[in-house]
Amino acid sequence: MEKLRPEQLREKANMLPLLPGVYIMLDEHGEVIYIGKAKALKNRVTSYFRGEHLPKVAAMVAHVADFNVIVVQSEFEALVLENSLIKLHKPKYNILLKDDKGYPFVRLDVTQPYPTFSLVNRTEKDGAKYFGPYGGRSMTAEIIDTVCRRCACRRARAAFRATSAAPARA
Repeated sequence: MEKLRPEQLREKANMLPLLPGVYIMLDEHGEVIYIGKAKALKNRVTSYFRGEHLPKVAAMVAHVADFNVIVVQSEFEALVLENSLIKLHKPKYNILLKDDKGYPFVRLDVTQPYPTFSLVNRTEKDGAKYFGPYGGRSMTAEIIDTVCRRCACRRARAAFRATSAAPARA
């Protein structure tokens, strides 16, 4: 793959739409080195090809030979697609989602007599219902707590033994 010059990359980025989507940065071998999402592709992608950057961003940009984009309908769709593509390609410069510690899912365990909500890193085929991924762990945990308070449902916490005896008092 022929590496585009910085001005060619900038020109290509300037032609992108102001729509949500995912951008895929490629090196000179056509390997995916970074995947990101954007509310407005044009604004986000052009920012890589102008001005100063932190050292790790500058290092990534120096290896960009070309990029592709996928336009989607919403920011949420971009988040889900970004997550899936990072897990598929495992790009060198993506850190957050490579190890499954990225965006959380809400798990509703409907297999128990009293369904419970919990926050998990990944979905499993265990009969539970999964929602997400969501943007941040603390905000998602707050949402679960709010839903549980309003709907009088339980949040999965520590497991307790059903037949535990009360401690003896002296």
